Amino acid sequence: MGSKINRVNVTEEIYRIVKEDILTHKLPAGEKVNIDQLARTLEVSNIPIREALSRLQSEGYLHMVPFKGMYVNLMSLQQLNELFEIRLQLEPLAVEKAVLQIPDEKLAKLSETLNALRSNPISRANDGLASVVEMNASIHGTILAYCDNISLQNLVRGYIEQIQRYLTFIKINLDVDNREVEWAEHNAILQRLIQRDVNGASTAMYLHISNSQKRANVQFMKTEG
Repeated sequence: MGSKINRVNVTEEIYRIVKEDILTHKLPAGEKVNIDQLARTLEVSNIPIREALSRLQSEGYLHMVPFKGMYVNLMSLQQLNELFEIRLQLEPLAVEKAVLQIPDEKLAKLSETLNALRSNPISRANDGLASVVEMNASIHGTILAYCDNISLQNLVRGYIEQIQRYLTFIKINLDVDNREVEWAEHNAILQRLIQRDVNGASTAMYLHISNSQKRANVQFMKTEG
C-alpha cells in the first residue's frame, strides 16, 4: 500500500487499494483488516475506511465478525462454482446483446490481438495466467462494453474479478496445449461475433465458461491439496 492517497475521492481510492490487495493476496484469505493501521498508512480518518470496507463486504470480499472486526473472506470450491454458475447465465446474455453492436474495426483489432497472443514468442513465454487475463480483457471486456446494459456489465465484471482472485491464488501456469485450448475457445467466440451469429456466439461463450470452470476446479483442488 502507498503512504498517501488522492484526496479528491478518499473512499473510492481506499476501496480500490484494499480491493487490489485482496485480489492479489497481499491481504490473504482469513486475514483481519487492521483499520487503525490503514488509517495511519494512508493518512486518513477511520470513517472513509469503514465506508470502503462496507462496500467490499457487500461485494463478497469481506465479512464482519462481531466484536472482532472485518476479515477477508475465505475461498472455497463451492463459492468458485457458484461464481461460474452465475457467469454461465449472464455472459451468454451479454453476448446476445453485443453481437450486432460491436464495430467491424473493433472485431478486426480483437483478431489481431488473439493472433499476436498465439504467435508472439514473448507472449507464449509468459505464465498462463497472464495469457488468460489478456484474452479475457480483450474478448469478455469488449462484449461487456457493447452489451448496452450497465447493470449487466457491472455484475459480470464483479464476478470475473472474484474468479480472478481464485486464479491468482492457484497461480495457473498453463502448458502450451492448454493455452491452445484457451485460445481456441476465445477464437471460437470471436469468429461467431465476426459472423454476427447471435446463437452461435452465445453457445460458444457458454461452452468456454463451462470449460473454464472445469479447469479452475482441477487447479484449485490441487492447490488445496
